[in-house]
Amino acid sequence: MWIAGMSFGYFYGFLIITAAMSIGMSLPFFIGSAFHSRIHRWLERWPKKAAFVRLAGEGDWFHQFRAVALLRISPFPYIVFNYASVATNVKYGPYIAGSMAGTVHETFLAIYSGNLLQSLAVATTQGSFLSVDQIIYNGLGFSVAAVSTAAITIYAKKALQKLQADDELC
Repeated sequence: MWIAGMSFGYFYGFLIITAAMSIGMSLPFFIGSAFHSRIHRWLERWPKKAAFVRLAGEGDWFHQFRAVALLRISPFPYIVFNYASVATNVKYGPYIAGSMAGTVHETFLAIYSGNLLQSLAVATTQGSFLSVDQIIYNGLGFSVAAVSTAAITIYAKKALQKLQADDELC
């Protein structure tokens, strides 16, 4: 993602990353379909983590979308979720839409930090320094992006716990 941000900028970098991520999230979903029963048995070993994954497969389209997006934002391992989601009843539409919505913040943070690294590398190789305005702009922009990503992650974790608590009550 950093290289896409450095090489292609915000707009084209975002398009390339989004296309690659959608393929990278779709393949495990379809491959995991072939191993549905094995994945289901594997999830039984970790019932607490499996409960979060099972949340994604319940309810209507919007509930599945929201649960998948929250799981993507939360610190739940992506690779595990890519394969484990097929052990639930989550449909492909809310899975891919929620996955893409839940990773937008991470994509922009990676593109932004890639552009920041590129500007630092260019300044270093040219033997020059960044101007004070560039340092303030880049430092402030990166801080805002990092803080907002942390805030979104904390919100997602709390919302996911609330969603799980609501599910246990029903």
